Amino acid sequence: MVTAAAEVLAGLRPVDHLSGWTTPELFDALARRAGLARRILGEVTSPRPRPRRASVQLTPSGACEAMVLLDVGPQLRAAAARLEMHRGRWILAVVEIG
Repeated sequence: MVTAAAEVLAGLRPVDHLSGWTTPELFDALARRAGLARRILGEVTSPRPRPRRASVQLTPSGACEAMVLLDVGPQLRAAAARLEMHRGRWILAVVEIG
């Protein structure tokens, strides 16, 4: 899910692909940021982010927090995410990509 969110923000994936996998608040934020990036940057030619490494842990509250390193061409980017259980499945609630 973190890789898909990075693809949305890079303009490589439609934000609608994440509609069932994020909270409504995160979906709206991703849609706004992706739209802004598209207007500012225009056509995207960046390589697809590829996960290099991930670390996951459960919090005492039952949420899942993850750190993901993404290869984006010659760059390495860090991402942090929080997933929460909602109706028996994990939903992406927070994602920060540096």
